Amino acid sequence: MNTFEKFSIQMSKWFNWVALCGLTVMLGLVTVDIVGAKVFKLPVPGAMDFTSLLGLVVIAFAVAQTQLLGRHIAVNFLTIRLPKRLRIIIRSISTLLCILFFAVIIWRSFMNARDMHILGDASLTVKMPLWPFGYGLAIAFVPMLLILLIKFYYIVKGVDE
Repeated sequence: MNTFEKFSIQMSKWFNWVALCGLTVMLGLVTVDIVGAKVFKLPVPGAMDFTSLLGLVVIAFAVAQTQLLGRHIAVNFLTIRLPKRLRIIIRSISTLLCILFFAVIIWRSFMNARDMHILGDASLTVKMPLWPFGYGLAIAFVPMLLILLIKFYYIVKGVDE
């Protein structure tokens, strides 16, 4: 499991860099659009389309690293009072549900991207094809699925993370 875990962590870090690059481009685009619109009366055509799609890139590619760092919201004020065995059962069930959830998201995102490609779906203003972002979304959630599988493994083994 060690090699698999290292690969998953490294993949999450790479994808987090993709998210960071997307955020940087988004910041630059919004800045140029605002300055262009307010100072020169010349906004960037399709800035809203690009910003929306970059938002998708930022969120999707940062999810796994956020999970690794333990930064997702967790509500455990009820479960901390339960016996340890019951907490482990609840954690394993919730982790299995998350694994199922992300597996379905990945599968449906690939199917949706394929449909967008076939139908030729494009953004409204600049007519940029949307299917690459659909495939990107599906690929972006793969490290999250891997991280959840590792988490489930540790829960079942009884090893603290």
